[in-house]
Amino acid sequence: MNKLKTIFIAALFETALVLCVGCANLLLKPIYYFFFYNVMYGILFSFLIPLFLLRKEENVFNFLGIKALGKKQFLILIVFVAFSVGGQLIPIMIKGGTIPWNLLPIGVVPLIMTTFFEEFLFRGFFQNKFETEFGSISAIILSGLMFSLYHIGYPGFRTFEDILLLFAVGIGFATAYKLSGNNLIVAYFVNLPNAFVTYMLKFDQFPKMTLSSTIAGIATLCIIIVVFIVHFRTNRNKR
Repeated sequence: MNKLKTIFIAALFETALVLCVGCANLLLKPIYYFFFYNVMYGILFSFLIPLFLLRKEENVFNFLGIKALGKKQFLILIVFVAFSVGGQLIPIMIKGGTIPWNLLPIGVVPLIMTTFFEEFLFRGFFQNKFETEFGSISAIILSGLMFSLYHIGYPGFRTFEDILLLFAVGIGFATAYKLSGNNLIVAYFVNLPNAFVTYMLKFDQFPKMTLSSTIAGIATLCIIIVVFIVHFRTNRNKR
């Protein structure tokens, strides 16, 4: 019963994410995009609802894998970042291609925000849930699958090839998370440089990054920080 419940919840979340991201990319006015992407997809479904579902956990931060980095975690982080970033940049550099670094500044804050939502939900929340019910290997596969399929909401990532590639990438993030001892910080900082590079090389497939998206991203990150502070203090007072 618990296994079916977990799969059902995952399916509901995945459907909600695709709908929210899809609406955000269909209704491109900044206010609509902010509502469906930052608020609905991000703050509500990728952050607040998972936190609420974990309210009975004795230590939510431990469950999510929010903990300090050790030598092992740093090593895994370096290896995975070198592989993911180098695998994209080195072939282009060898061929003498141009890397559009000028695109990066406007994408930094939105990508920092989106990467947090992805790792918090797919790794911190669902991968741990899946591991409890189905074991480590299945958890890695299911986490990677959810990560790839939610990108269907983005018009630029709906081809079979893109979803398959994102599945492989999601498996990599999930593996880094598991090998590091379920450390969400490792998964986040493996994902983030990869997101930066992917954006620069495939910027035409991403939603258009603007000053308004940066401002919205800053506001969203401030909300996340406030919620974390309140949650931390509440947990500390309970002990």
